Amino acid sequence: MFAKPFRVKSNTAIKGSDRRKLKADVQSAFPSLSGAELSHLIPNKEELNVVKMYLHKGDVVTAYVLNKNPIFFEMNRRLYPTVYTLWSCPDLLVTFTTWPAVLTKLAGGAGEVPETQRHKKHDVKRQN
Repeated sequence: MFAKPFRVKSNTAIKGSDRRKLKADVQSAFPSLSGAELSHLIPNKEELNVVKMYLHKGDVVTAYVLNKNPIFFEMNRRLYPTVYTLWSCPDLLVTFTTWPAVLTKLAGGAGEVPETQRHKKHDVKRQN
């Protein structure tokens, strides 16, 4: 009947091996990211934390936080960039530009025109 409150399960500093694994995972999830951009997003020597959270519905989300700014989050074993990361690397995701009238249809659950799609069904993308 009532939603469970959001809560943080853990907030720990990331180890060097986990940092390298995160870099590899980000590089494979977002191949358009250059080496310089990757080093800017996940530097070797700065404070990087892993925050595990329980959401209202009980889902577990892992957030990666660099100097108290979230950069990526992982849900259902998929990495997603945060808005903060997209500000730093605006070309990280495929962008679609549509008419404002179409946005209301997309928000209602309508699909995009199949002939114009150049991405796979579950690719992460942003709507402009």
